[in-house]
Amino acid sequence: MLNYLKQWYEENFTDPNQVSLALIVIFSVLITYILIQTISPILVAVVLAYMLEGLVQNLMKTAHIVRNISVIVVFLIFLILSVITLFMLIPLLLDQLTLFVKSLPEIFDKSKNLILGMYDQNEYIPKDYIDSLFLGLQGETSKLGNSIFAFSLASAGGLFAIIVYTILVPIMIFFMLFDKDAINGWISKFFPKKLELTQKAYSELNLKIGNYIRCKFIEIIIVWVASFILFISLGLNYSLLLSFLCGVSVIIPYVGMIAVTIPIVLVAYFQWGIASEFWYVVIGHLLIQAIDGNVVVPILFSDAVNIHPFAILLSILFFGSVWGIWGVFFAIPLAVLINTILNVWPRATT
Repeated sequence: MLNYLKQWYEENFTDPNQVSLALIVIFSVLITYILIQTISPILVAVVLAYMLEGLVQNLMKTAHIVRNISVIVVFLIFLILSVITLFMLIPLLLDQLTLFVKSLPEIFDKSKNLILGMYDQNEYIPKDYIDSLFLGLQGETSKLGNSIFAFSLASAGGLFAIIVYTILVPIMIFFMLFDKDAINGWISKFFPKKLELTQKAYSELNLKIGNYIRCKFIEIIIVWVASFILFISLGLNYSLLLSFLCGVSVIIPYVGMIAVTIPIVLVAYFQWGIASEFWYVVIGHLLIQAIDGNVVVPILFSDAVNIHPFAILLSILFFGSVWGIWGVFFAIPLAVLINTILNVWPRATT
């Protein structure tokens, strides 16, 4: 066993390039794990900078303008859209979220009455258990409402920090785009000289992660807009909120689609019952999800991500348990990182 471990070590960690890449990965993971709350604004800035980099490159190619001018134009468009989102869209989403949370007790009452109405005395589940189950759900709903209220108060108390982050993140995005080469050159000073393997991994990772972030943003917009058009045309309550959840759900493959379908079905059922509008909403929603998974995703992500669905689910479970909600959101990019390192890592020739 010791000989096997020694042989594996000599094959994978004797080359200075391999050691450099391993140390960089370990150091980055430790820093991220320890300072996840502190560096979260930096992670947001990096993600948005990756997203905007593709627009900068496309503008440079199509309009034939220098990079600095292209960065300024793209950044100004980003600021305008951010201001519109911050002052118009978010308040509407919060209003619908508040109304939805307030309607949950009524939904639970109707659900309990529906189940008890179909209840058979010969069923194995006692009525008391059903009553206690829905009583617990109503209690959790009350806690959720209190949490939202407490969060709003906490947000008001930390208003200064929110303002600071709101200012700092766009500034970081601008400099990441405007001084990209200078920042990369400065960071490279702190790494070992033997970086051929690291540079190869970085080049492949930079391409894949950049494509993934940009394609995922496009997918979110497509699903969000399509769902909103469907819901608003049928008059579904909380159309903006539910369509937004549909768009965001694509960040977490498979799990997100199942999770967002539950509130859509509940809202539609208790708004119309088993009427034609209910089935239009359900079938339309499932059709959008099917088109997204079988048409949109293959077109957008043909070269961005090539990871088995089982590996994606494992990544969501693992990184979610390590970093919580941040780990869930960044599960696929982290899986791409691991897959890229495994692909570029030199293998012993026999």
